[in-house]
Amino acid sequence: KIRDLADASVFQGGNIVFVAPDEKVHELRLQFQALEIHNDVFGVREAKGLEFDACALLGFFGHFEELGSKEEWQNILRWLSSSSNITKTAGTGEKVDGLMLRDCDYRLSAPKVSDEAMMLYTGLTRARNHLYLIELEDTSKEKKLGKGLAQFAFRRLKDLGLAKPVSHINEGIGNNLEMTPAENKARGILYITQALSMSRNMEPFSNVKNKFMEAMSRFAPEKGNDRELADKCEKHLDALTKMHSLMGFVKERFLIGGVYDLAGKFAEVLEFEQMAGEFFSLFLCDSFLVWETHSVRLLIEEVFFRTPYEKHFKSICATVKELEQAV
Repeated sequence: KIRDLADASVFQGGNIVFVAPDEKVHELRLQFQALEIHNDVFGVREAKGLEFDACALLGFFGHFEELGSKEEWQNILRWLSSSSNITKTAGTGEKVDGLMLRDCDYRLSAPKVSDEAMMLYTGLTRARNHLYLIELEDTSKEKKLGKGLAQFAFRRLKDLGLAKPVSHINEGIGNNLEMTPAENKARGILYITQALSMSRNMEPFSNVKNKFMEAMSRFAPEKGNDRELADKCEKHLDALTKMHSLMGFVKERFLIGGVYDLAGKFAEVLEFEQMAGEFFSLFLCDSFLVWETHSVRLLIEEVFFRTPYEKHFKSICATVKELEQAV
């Protein structure tokens, strides 16, 4: 049960990073927060390319079962325990645990499980030294999702000598199970990098904002204790917030049927200019915010060039572009 991770007699590992299926991350973070579990939780996509000293994969086999792949994974795991070299869609005629290997594609590249296999592989390879596989029980009366496949998988991995069961987890150096200030700052910088990548990939702004908030929490006095980094992070989030407000204003006031229509909207154009002017006055000369100012300039060019307002906004954009290049 997830509350076991808040029990010091079961789990001591402030330095362990949890990796979970992307669809489960938001809910898990809320549960961790409610239980005052301070470990980081990464989705598979977030964790890709990163490595951690100690890593725990959370709820993968349960997720695969929810996706309807239980039988495929059971057959693959049986095949790993067998002596068969057959990998094509055909029964092998061999029994494992008294069950015949079924008509199934035993390759992890099989269409049914290829994405899930890659997801699992990405999670498994995030750990440098210590790796844990943890499944959470569903306490609902209707069903304990994933329990069957998870137990089956752990038994197979144990029989293969690839895993061993543990009753508790104890990580860290001595009694110092929490991250050091330097580790917290490094994690905060990582979060900023991820947030910027998410923003430039046009992911939902709410996700970007949450990632920046996580970064700022790492610079707090009780963690990384770095006021300068916290201020820079807050300023970057403010810039992105105002940039998205400008984009939202354009979409709401000027975009009609996929075409920009400025007819009869002089007051709205003045309001937009005031908002853009405030944005540039705050962020234009900041070397960390070049992409954001560049994006707003391109937005202005897209909306107002080839309109009666072009001459006015063209001079503004020329000044902005000149300052962009100077930063």
